[in-house]
Amino acid sequence: MTAQPTRSSDRVSTGGGLVALLIWSTTMAVSRGMAESLGTVTGAVLATSAGGLVGLTVAWMQGVRPARMVALPLKYLLGCGGIFVLYVVCIYTAVGWAPNRSTVLVVGLVNYLWPALTVVLSIPILHYRARWWIVLGCIVAVCGTGLATIGGEVFSVSELSEAGAGLAVPLGLAAVAAVAWALYSNLARRWGRAQIGAVPLFLLASSGVLWLLRIGQTETTTWTVKSVAELGFISVAQSALAYGLWERGMRRGNHLLLAVVSYFTPIVSTAVAAVYLQVTPGPSLLFGCILVGGGALMCKLSVTEQPCVKDAVP
Repeated sequence: MTAQPTRSSDRVSTGGGLVALLIWSTTMAVSRGMAESLGTVTGAVLATSAGGLVGLTVAWMQGVRPARMVALPLKYLLGCGGIFVLYVVCIYTAVGWAPNRSTVLVVGLVNYLWPALTVVLSIPILHYRARWWIVLGCIVAVCGTGLATIGGEVFSVSELSEAGAGLAVPLGLAAVAAVAWALYSNLARRWGRAQIGAVPLFLLASSGVLWLLRIGQTETTTWTVKSVAELGFISVAQSALAYGLWERGMRRGNHLLLAVVSYFTPIVSTAVAAVYLQVTPGPSLLFGCILVGGGALMCKLSVTEQPCVKDAVP
């Protein structure tokens, strides 16, 4: 029988989820930099492989052997694991295959629909109760994200026209990634009842799929101090640390609080990317922040946590 979590462990799990969001606010920019140096798929393969191995090592040091992860329920391993792999493959290729640095922010906009989708999907998956204005809250938050990201000088219509079909594929992949991560965040809470997760195994599985994707592709890999630092950050901070912290936050922490705070991630991520990738953002960033905050508050006020009757979260 699974031990009931304490309020203290809930707070720790929630805090870990907030740290994950902070890390993710930097990874859109760093992932693009890594892709430009090491290659889109090559960099992703190295990052997920290293991240999975680091995660397994840390878990081993904490007394969690891989056998315990493999023994977790199949619906969690196969269901959440499959969705996790889909997300990782889509988001790395979406960022790496964006035609230019300006359009990386457009790809990021589409990907950052996942916070709104997480709250919306918590209603059918976790049986949370919602009032009608959740729809308005999601619309306001998504509009705020769009305004903050593309409301100024980030890109022009002519740039999008020139990108053409080259932008359609990254945007499609980012949309799939957004849906996948929203599903994963909710299903990890519904199916991941145990005190441990299997994120390191999911990362290694993602690496295997990316290896298959790498076959037959020609990519140029340039090793520099900067590319090594970017690879190290993505491998350790994002892959080994942030994914694990977020999943634990979804399983054991304040699910709705993390979903609402995640609305602010695209704003911070856009600001970081603008500096790191040397892309000039527009003056509407501040107003976008206000809209995102207002939309997040509306969603928070409209949803009441109501555990599932059949698969209640302990």
